[in-house]
Amino acid sequence: MMATLRRPSALGAIFVAHGSEDLYKNDIHYGDGILHQDEYILSVDHENALPATPDYVMNEQWIRERFTVRPWIDVYLEHQLDDSFWRKHSIKYAYDNLTVPVYLLAGLYDAYKDFAVNIYEPAHRVSPKIKVVVGPFVHAMPEYSNRNPGPGFDGKAEMVRWFNHWLKDDNENSDIMNEPDITLFIRTSLTTGTYRYESQWPIARQQTRRMFMSKGQKLVEQPAAASSTASEGRKNNTDVDTLEYRPWIGFEAGAWLGGLTGDQRSFDKYCLVYESDLITEAIEVVGFVKVSLQVSTTARLAHWIVRLEDVDMTLDQVWLVAVGALNGAQRQTPPAYLELNDVYTVTFQLHFTTWTFLSDHRIRVAVSNAMFYSNWPTPFPMNTSLYLNPSSTFVDLPIIPVLTSTPPPPPFTQLQVSPVDILPMPFSGGTPRTYHKHETDLATTITFEQITYELLPNGCFMSALLAWNFTCSHLDPGDVRWTTHARQVYVFGMNGYASINDVPMQDDEERVYPNVDLSMRRHFELNTELVMVSDQNYFYINLKRQLLNPNGAISEQPVTFVFNGKHKRQFH
Repeated sequence: MMATLRRPSALGAIFVAHGSEDLYKNDIHYGDGILHQDEYILSVDHENALPATPDYVMNEQWIRERFTVRPWIDVYLEHQLDDSFWRKHSIKYAYDNLTVPVYLLAGLYDAYKDFAVNIYEPAHRVSPKIKVVVGPFVHAMPEYSNRNPGPGFDGKAEMVRWFNHWLKDDNENSDIMNEPDITLFIRTSLTTGTYRYESQWPIARQQTRRMFMSKGQKLVEQPAAASSTASEGRKNNTDVDTLEYRPWIGFEAGAWLGGLTGDQRSFDKYCLVYESDLITEAIEVVGFVKVSLQVSTTARLAHWIVRLEDVDMTLDQVWLVAVGALNGAQRQTPPAYLELNDVYTVTFQLHFTTWTFLSDHRIRVAVSNAMFYSNWPTPFPMNTSLYLNPSSTFVDLPIIPVLTSTPPPPPFTQLQVSPVDILPMPFSGGTPRTYHKHETDLATTITFEQITYELLPNGCFMSALLAWNFTCSHLDPGDVRWTTHARQVYVFGMNGYASINDVPMQDDEERVYPNVDLSMRRHFELNTELVMVSDQNYFYINLKRQLLNPNGAISEQPVTFVFNGKHKRQFH
């Protein structure tokens, strides 16, 4: 997407998978305007320090240009607000530059699920053609059936079909121009649904169904009479629900607003929850759920997180349908702290979704002030209040009338990768990503670990370990600690193995070294220890990089770089 900002004359068309139109609010660093950290941030600051392939030359230029460079995480903390640092590279502020044909692929289980439809509406008037596909994918191409929850298709064949039309001279008979612009996967559960075309976005037949959070944890279409003002509701204590801030809750809602989530009930028990009666006929939701909340807080900064959920009475589960959040300081521009106990009406929207609520299910809305670890917690103890005023506290569901018959799916979504085109991957391996939650009376810690192995054609063996602990205090919301560890090992001269599984590994705790005679082979190891800590006023960064055996000699001293940073919290 960034390339289009420069308008290169040779650029004929683009295919963008899981991109971003807004690098501040719709990307990995400050999603919804709230600070986020995860293994990607660690891996970037770790791998940026590696010497360049294919020879991995370690000289003064490499030390100067890569190894001792300020970590990106520190740069991002210098830009905690939506400033020119983010906007100058965001296509959202330069849609007039999008004059080439654009294919946009987004995943319902990816954090970038919004970008394709967000770009389509303002940019399709400029681009000669924009095609949008939103499917049941994580941060991966549609053909990766081992990673994606729902049915995929041959995404690379679709990419070839797109570029064949736009980049070849003979494109008159291409069928891709005759297809509707929009293809959506309409979910009926986390793993099932159907693909269908839509001729335009927004969908012309879309209707809005307003549902009100009401007394008794009810979600209703016809609100009961309420106190005329928030102050009256506060006095009689009947039209206001109060929530104690628990900054450590929210692991069940997933990582980084992406991925396949499980039962939400263990998260919901610490939230304000509003639930409809049993549904008597199917309700299809497609688009962005809009939220309005009348709120107050006993602290100067609060986040509000809202989740739309499906209460499946048959399976006795609560499924996450959509989620979105607001940094309370960013309710206005420029940002400003909240006044204690003042009443505000805040509005925002949830991230893009498709979902069919089936009959005998219930619709649930859950409101919280935390979603740890995806959102870095606000630093002050507090209670927040939600005023059940029907003029100010509600959700608007984008409803599509359920079709009486199911149209045939777009043909390209039924094309699977041919078995003859599926290559075995004997030279890649490792362990899957693992997340665990550990709780005590004093703190909650989320842990992550992943190990990958590669055996390259040149005989280079590579192992990579990423691990972190994310800890939030139960006593002080400002006391949050992210402790990370990255370790990457390269061993050369590892020829002759038929697969990665044939490489013997040393039997130590981290299993990153092959069990071979290292004295006979060039090898090196890059370690990164990154710690980010917060208190009520500041973020602190401590980074240490070490390259062991820089020229393959075990006796050599490691190359070391240490960096410390400190940043005032700016409405975070």
